[in-house]
Amino acid sequence: MNNFKFFVLGNYSPNIRTFGKCKSTCYMLEGFSKHIFLDFGAGVFSKFIRLVNAKIIDINKVIIVISHNHVDHNLSLLSLAFYLHMYNMFHTKKIRIQVILPHKSIVYNIITKFKKVYDVYVLDENFVMKIDDAKFTFCETIHRGKSYATKIQIKDKWFVYTSDLARYSNKLREFVIGSESVLLDAGYPKKRFNSFKNYHGRTGDILSDTAKLNVGKIYASHRRFFSKDNDYEKYFPKNVNTQLVKIDKKYNMFK
Repeated sequence: MNNFKFFVLGNYSPNIRTFGKCKSTCYMLEGFSKHIFLDFGAGVFSKFIRLVNAKIIDINKVIIVISHNHVDHNLSLLSLAFYLHMYNMFHTKKIRIQVILPHKSIVYNIITKFKKVYDVYVLDENFVMKIDDAKFTFCETIHRGKSYATKIQIKDKWFVYTSDLARYSNKLREFVIGSESVLLDAGYPKKRFNSFKNYHGRTGDILSDTAKLNVGKIYASHRRFFSKDNDYEKYFPKNVNTQLVKIDKKYNMFK
Protein backbone atom coordinates (compact mmCIF):
# COMPACT_ATOMS: atom_id res chain seq x y z
CA MET A 1 0.00 0.00 0.00
CA ASN A 2 3.00 2.30 0.38
CA ASN A 3 3.26 2.49 -3.42
CA PHE A 4 0.16 4.72 -3.55
CA LYS A 5 1.07 8.37 -3.07
CA PHE A 6 -0.15 11.82 -3.99
CA PHE A 7 2.21 14.44 -5.35
CA VAL A 8 1.44 18.15 -4.86
CA LEU A 9 1.55 20.16 -8.08
CA GLY A 10 -0.40 23.03 -6.55
CA ASN A 11 -1.83 23.74 -3.12
CA TYR A 12 -2.98 27.37 -3.01
CA SER A 13 -5.99 29.54 -3.73
CA PRO A 14 -6.24 31.65 -6.92
CA ASN A 15 -5.54 34.94 -5.17
CA ILE A 16 -3.30 37.10 -7.35
CA ARG A 17 -0.71 37.42 -4.60
CA THR A 18 0.09 33.73 -4.94
CA PHE A 19 0.76 33.73 -8.69
CA GLY A 20 4.42 33.37 -9.54
CA LYS A 21 5.09 32.06 -6.05
CA CYS A 22 2.94 28.92 -6.09
CA LYS A 23 0.25 27.07 -7.99
CA SER A 24 -3.48 26.56 -7.58
CA THR A 25 -4.89 23.19 -6.57
CA CYS A 26 -3.72 20.00 -8.30
CA TYR A 27 -2.68 16.59 -6.93
CA MET A 28 -1.18 13.76 -8.99
CA LEU A 29 -1.77 10.20 -7.77
CA GLU A 30 1.03 7.65 -8.09
CA GLY A 31 1.00 3.86 -7.95
CA PHE A 32 -1.66 3.33 -10.62
CA SER A 33 -1.37 2.25 -14.26
CA LYS A 34 -2.88 5.65 -15.15
CA HIS A 35 -1.70 9.15 -14.21
CA ILE A 36 -4.67 10.44 -12.20
CA PHE A 37 -5.02 14.11 -11.34
CA LEU A 38 -7.39 15.47 -8.71
CA ASP A 39 -8.18 18.99 -9.94
CA PHE A 40 -6.12 20.94 -12.45
CA GLY A 41 -6.06 24.54 -11.25
CA ALA A 42 -4.69 27.79 -12.63
CA GLY A 43 -0.93 27.82 -13.01
CA VAL A 44 -0.25 24.07 -12.89
CA PHE A 45 -0.06 23.45 -16.65
CA SER A 46 3.59 24.55 -16.92
CA LYS A 47 4.62 22.12 -14.19
CA PHE A 48 2.50 19.38 -15.77
CA ILE A 49 4.07 19.78 -19.21
CA ARG A 50 7.58 19.75 -17.74
CA LEU A 51 6.78 16.35 -16.21
CA VAL A 52 5.50 15.18 -19.61
CA ASN A 53 8.66 16.36 -21.37
CA ALA A 54 10.78 14.66 -18.72
CA LYS A 55 8.84 11.42 -19.43
CA ILE A 56 7.68 11.24 -15.81
CA ILE A 57 4.11 11.45 -17.13
CA ASP A 58 2.86 9.51 -20.15
CA ILE A 59 0.32 11.94 -21.53
CA ASN A 60 -1.54 9.04 -23.20
CA LYS A 61 -2.40 7.67 -19.75
CA VAL A 62 -3.76 10.83 -18.09
CA ILE A 63 -7.14 11.05 -16.33
CA ILE A 64 -8.28 14.33 -14.75
CA VAL A 65 -11.03 14.57 -12.12
CA ILE A 66 -12.34 18.09 -11.45
CA SER A 67 -14.10 18.57 -8.13
CA HIS A 68 -15.98 21.79 -8.93
CA ASN A 69 -16.32 24.90 -11.08
CA HIS A 70 -13.71 27.30 -9.65
CA VAL A 71 -10.67 28.45 -11.61
CA ASP A 72 -8.20 27.45 -8.90
CA HIS A 73 -9.35 23.86 -9.50
CA ASN A 74 -9.82 23.67 -13.26
CA LEU A 75 -8.38 26.57 -15.31
CA SER A 76 -5.34 24.68 -16.64
CA LEU A 77 -7.75 22.46 -18.60
CA LEU A 78 -7.89 25.29 -21.14
CA SER A 79 -4.10 25.48 -21.50
CA LEU A 80 -3.93 21.71 -21.85
CA ALA A 81 -6.67 21.71 -24.51
CA PHE A 82 -4.76 24.21 -26.67
CA TYR A 83 -1.56 22.21 -26.23
CA LEU A 84 -3.26 18.95 -27.27
CA HIS A 85 -4.92 20.66 -30.23
CA MET A 86 -1.54 21.87 -31.53
CA TYR A 87 0.11 18.51 -30.81
CA ASN A 88 -2.57 16.60 -32.73
CA MET A 89 -2.21 18.90 -35.73
CA PHE A 90 1.38 17.72 -36.28
CA HIS A 91 1.28 14.10 -35.15
CA THR A 92 -0.31 11.04 -36.70
CA LYS A 93 -1.06 9.43 -33.35
CA LYS A 94 -3.67 11.65 -31.70
CA ILE A 95 -3.98 12.23 -27.95
CA ARG A 96 -7.30 12.30 -26.12
CA ILE A 97 -7.55 12.74 -22.37
CA GLN A 98 -10.38 11.61 -20.11
CA VAL A 99 -11.85 14.46 -18.04
CA ILE A 100 -14.50 13.95 -15.36
CA LEU A 101 -16.26 17.03 -14.03
CA PRO A 102 -19.64 18.24 -12.71
CA HIS A 103 -22.42 18.92 -15.20
CA LYS A 104 -24.20 22.26 -15.65
CA SER A 105 -21.17 24.39 -14.93
CA ILE A 106 -19.33 27.02 -16.93
CA VAL A 107 -16.22 24.90 -17.22
CA TYR A 108 -18.26 21.88 -18.35
CA ASN A 109 -19.85 23.89 -21.15
CA ILE A 110 -16.44 25.13 -22.28
CA ILE A 111 -14.55 21.84 -22.02
CA THR A 112 -17.19 19.89 -23.98
CA LYS A 113 -16.36 22.10 -26.99
CA PHE A 114 -12.91 20.47 -27.14
CA LYS A 115 -14.26 17.15 -28.40
CA LYS A 116 -11.15 16.38 -30.43
CA VAL A 117 -8.87 16.29 -27.39
CA TYR A 118 -11.12 15.48 -24.39
CA ASP A 119 -13.42 12.59 -23.56
CA VAL A 120 -15.75 14.26 -21.05
CA TYR A 121 -17.72 12.39 -18.38
CA VAL A 122 -20.25 13.85 -15.96
CA LEU A 123 -19.22 13.72 -12.31
CA ASP A 124 -21.97 13.00 -9.82
CA GLU A 125 -22.64 10.56 -6.99
CA ASN A 126 -23.58 7.82 -9.46
CA PHE A 127 -20.26 7.94 -11.25
CA VAL A 128 -17.88 5.09 -10.34
CA MET A 129 -14.39 4.61 -11.75
CA LYS A 130 -12.28 1.47 -11.39
CA ILE A 131 -8.56 1.57 -12.08
CA ASP A 132 -6.48 -1.50 -11.32
CA ASP A 133 -7.57 -2.64 -7.84
CA ALA A 134 -8.88 0.79 -6.85
CA LYS A 135 -12.50 1.95 -6.79
CA PHE A 136 -13.21 5.68 -7.11
CA THR A 137 -16.52 6.97 -5.74
CA PHE A 138 -17.83 10.47 -5.14
CA CYS A 139 -19.92 12.40 -2.60
CA GLU A 140 -21.46 15.84 -3.03
CA THR A 141 -20.10 18.42 -0.58
CA ILE A 142 -21.35 21.76 0.72
CA HIS A 143 -19.58 24.40 -1.34
CA ARG A 144 -20.61 27.04 -3.86
CA GLY A 145 -22.15 25.20 -6.80
CA LYS A 146 -21.87 21.46 -7.41
CA SER A 147 -18.78 20.09 -5.68
CA TYR A 148 -17.66 16.53 -4.99
CA ALA A 149 -15.30 14.72 -2.65
CA THR A 150 -13.39 11.73 -4.03
CA LYS A 151 -12.88 8.40 -2.24
CA ILE A 152 -10.23 5.97 -3.46
CA GLN A 153 -10.68 2.52 -1.94
CA ILE A 154 -8.32 -0.44 -2.24
CA LYS A 155 -9.54 -3.54 -0.41
CA ASP A 156 -10.45 -2.42 3.13
CA LYS A 157 -8.61 0.92 3.12
CA TRP A 158 -9.61 4.26 1.66
CA PHE A 159 -8.29 7.77 1.06
CA VAL A 160 -10.56 10.83 0.66
CA TYR A 161 -9.96 14.19 -1.00
CA THR A 162 -12.66 16.64 0.09
CA SER A 163 -11.72 19.61 -2.09
CA ASP A 164 -13.21 22.90 -0.79
CA LEU A 165 -15.55 22.48 2.12
CA ALA A 166 -17.90 24.85 3.91
CA ARG A 167 -18.96 22.29 6.51
CA TYR A 168 -19.73 18.61 6.89
CA SER A 169 -23.04 17.07 5.90
CA ASN A 170 -24.16 13.76 7.42
CA LYS A 171 -23.61 12.14 4.05
CA LEU A 172 -20.02 13.38 3.85
CA ARG A 173 -19.33 12.16 7.40
CA GLU A 174 -20.36 8.66 6.35
CA PHE A 175 -18.21 8.97 3.25
CA VAL A 176 -15.08 10.01 5.19
CA ILE A 177 -15.34 8.01 8.42
CA GLY A 178 -12.57 5.47 8.95
CA SER A 179 -10.30 6.83 6.20
CA GLU A 180 -6.60 6.04 6.32
CA SER A 181 -6.03 9.67 5.40
CA VAL A 182 -7.99 12.72 4.25
CA LEU A 183 -6.65 15.41 1.94
CA LEU A 184 -8.68 18.24 3.37
CA ASP A 185 -9.44 21.84 2.52
CA ALA A 186 -8.51 23.20 5.91
CA GLY A 187 -10.74 26.26 5.74
CA TYR A 188 -10.04 29.81 6.86
CA PRO A 189 -8.65 30.57 10.33
CA LYS A 190 -11.16 33.38 10.90
CA LYS A 191 -14.92 33.38 10.68
CA ARG A 192 -16.29 33.97 7.19
CA PHE A 193 -18.85 36.62 6.30
CA ASN A 194 -22.39 35.25 6.14
CA SER A 195 -22.51 35.80 2.36
CA PHE A 196 -19.60 33.38 2.01
CA LYS A 197 -20.95 30.68 4.31
CA ASN A 198 -21.05 28.05 1.56
CA TYR A 199 -17.49 28.65 0.38
CA HIS A 200 -14.98 27.64 3.07
CA GLY A 201 -15.51 26.70 6.68
CA ARG A 202 -13.49 27.79 9.68
CA THR A 203 -10.25 25.91 10.20
CA GLY A 204 -11.08 24.84 13.74
CA ASP A 205 -14.50 23.48 12.77
CA ILE A 206 -13.28 21.54 9.74
CA LEU A 207 -10.25 20.03 11.46
CA SER A 208 -12.19 19.13 14.59
CA ASP A 209 -15.06 17.52 12.68
CA THR A 210 -12.63 15.45 10.60
CA ALA A 211 -10.56 14.31 13.58
CA LYS A 212 -13.74 12.88 15.16
CA LEU A 213 -14.25 10.53 12.21
CA ASN A 214 -11.60 7.95 13.15
CA VAL A 215 -9.24 9.26 10.47
CA GLY A 216 -5.57 8.26 10.57
CA LYS A 217 -4.08 11.41 9.01
CA ILE A 218 -5.31 14.79 7.89
CA TYR A 219 -3.32 16.45 5.12
CA ALA A 220 -4.06 20.19 5.34
CA SER A 221 -4.48 21.39 1.76
CA HIS A 222 -5.50 24.42 -0.31
CA ARG A 223 -3.40 26.97 1.54
CA ARG A 224 -3.98 30.69 1.15
CA PHE A 225 -1.52 33.53 0.97
CA PHE A 226 -2.44 34.78 4.45
CA SER A 227 -2.39 31.37 6.15
CA LYS A 228 0.47 30.61 8.50
CA ASP A 229 1.75 27.18 9.47
CA ASN A 230 0.76 27.60 13.10
CA ASP A 231 -2.85 28.36 12.11
CA TYR A 232 -3.46 24.66 11.62
CA GLU A 233 -1.64 23.56 14.76
CA LYS A 234 -3.43 26.20 16.81
CA TYR A 235 -6.89 25.10 15.67
CA PHE A 236 -6.21 21.36 15.64
CA PRO A 237 -8.09 19.53 18.42
CA LYS A 238 -6.06 18.14 21.30
CA ASN A 239 -6.09 14.56 22.56
CA VAL A 240 -7.05 12.90 19.28
CA ASN A 241 -5.38 9.98 17.54
CA THR A 242 -5.43 11.72 14.18
CA GLN A 243 -2.13 13.11 12.86
CA LEU A 244 -2.06 16.55 11.19
CA VAL A 245 0.33 16.95 8.24
CA LYS A 246 1.00 20.22 6.37
CA ILE A 247 1.80 19.40 2.79
CA ASP A 248 3.95 20.62 -0.08
CA LYS A 249 5.57 17.60 -1.80
CA LYS A 250 4.76 13.85 -1.92
CA TYR A 251 2.88 11.76 0.65
CA ASN A 252 1.46 8.28 1.22
CA MET A 253 -2.26 7.89 0.58
CA PHE A 254 -2.39 4.96 2.97
CA LYS A 255 -0.48 4.13 6.16
